[in-house]
Amino acid sequence: MRELGLVGNSPIRRKRTTNSNHDLKRYPNLVMNLAIERPNQVWVGDITYIRLQQEFVYLAVLMDVFTRSIRGWHLARSMDVSLTIIALNQGWVRVTFLGEKLG
Repeated sequence: MRELGLVGNSPIRRKRTTNSNHDLKRYPNLVMNLAIERPNQVWVGDITYIRLQQEFVYLAVLMDVFTRSIRGWHLARSMDVSLTIIALNQGWVRVTFLGEKLG
């Protein structure tokens, strides 16, 4: 390649968005061996980022493990505590006002 003057493309450097090197408490997975048998028995959540042209926005999602339906979500420009609290409240309101039983 060198003799022919060919050059490979350099890998694209991506911004690191996860910081696992922190002093925050890590919680064990309490549902790893639990048998999921009904709706609203276990909800799981996740936070991810969505890259826009000039910035990132953050998405928090809560999902019912049994039905795999989204119970709550919230999109925000910052990743503070309100991101997850609003998603949780949205899920709680949906379940409460739709008359679905919890647990």
